[in-house]
Amino acid sequence: MRLIQGESQYWAVGKNFVARVPADRLGADGRPTPELTASLEARDHDRAPASDVFGLTVLVTTRCNLACSYCFQNAELPTPGAGGPLRIPGATVDDTKVADIMAFTRKRMAELDKTSVNLMLFGGEPTMYLDSCVKLLDGCRDIGLAGAAMISNGTLLTAPAAVALENAGLQWVQITLDGDKAEHDRSRITIGGRGTFEKILRNVEKASSETALKWHLRVILNGDSITSVDGLVGRLADRLEPDKFMMTFGLVYDVGLGYEKTVQHSVSLGHRLADLHRQAIDAGFTVGAPRVVDCQFCEEVGGTTGAVVNSDGSLFSCYHSAGQPGYDLGSVTSGYEPEKVASRWVNCGYETEGVDKAAARLQGDIVDAAILDHLYAKGLLAQATSGQPAPTGH
Repeated sequence: MRLIQGESQYWAVGKNFVARVPADRLGADGRPTPELTASLEARDHDRAPASDVFGLTVLVTTRCNLACSYCFQNAELPTPGAGGPLRIPGATVDDTKVADIMAFTRKRMAELDKTSVNLMLFGGEPTMYLDSCVKLLDGCRDIGLAGAAMISNGTLLTAPAAVALENAGLQWVQITLDGDKAEHDRSRITIGGRGTFEKILRNVEKASSETALKWHLRVILNGDSITSVDGLVGRLADRLEPDKFMMTFGLVYDVGLGYEKTVQHSVSLGHRLADLHRQAIDAGFTVGAPRVVDCQFCEEVGGTTGAVVNSDGSLFSCYHSAGQPGYDLGSVTSGYEPEKVASRWVNCGYETEGVDKAAARLQGDIVDAAILDHLYAKGLLAQATSGQPAPTGH
């Protein structure tokens, strides 16, 4: 559990609840007392649900139609004139792999006494292979589909594609924007070097009007776009129906591939991100209340809560490591290999050893306190804590 200092109170942020701690509940030093902290931690523990849901992430394909230079799935720096950096080895789920993935999932669910499944369709770009996405959704519906989400770049997510996915059981779609149009079109480009902002926005505009899908707009900012994003929230609000969309802002960090627009955690960036989230709330977009979140996949060693399956059927502990050489843990046909699990299991954030964690926590506290203060002031806190979005990725 985290205790975050807001403008006039503390906020208790746990895995299963968010609570306002008024000033009159604080000790003489202006901080929550040890007794209050213990009480809140017990409350969080008591509210922990007994989950019978198995989390399944499938990389439908490791191929992509974009050439984002900072993508964590890039394998090395771009070659001049080649159109973009190389990626993790290319593979795509076919009908045989769908059958193998579903057989593995049924077996694991039976072993772990799970009765339903949360599916995340990931990539690469999953909509490059729409039929495989639909077949995976259909397979999960047969064994109890509790929830289904997709992370997509949006360039191929036309209204007919969105309707087909929704009919198959998809509920959430996350779309990433790289700041406002000018910077996005320099960063999130096709393999041929063309910008994608208008194409993505047109697709989302049409698909959101023709489906009941829930949408998460994830705006990621770099050293250039952080200074030029002020008008984005208003422009998106004019084009879209804000009440259908969740919006979050984040930062691009060093991915070790020579990317030169990274930013470092800082107090000033915390205040900048806080202001952008307040703008989103004021424009009518949903901004979820922060929570302490454990990864459904890598938090417990050995795949006891879920599985991450690469496009070739190999198993990984985390979607960040999926497809990376030397991190595979077995396959859907052979299962987890104990010796590989013991030596190769990694948790979220394993690749960010150089990050200043103290600065990251301080920046995060500034942003989360601002979100909670603003939601509370506008009477939106209960609504924001009633449901959480699908997991985020690239």
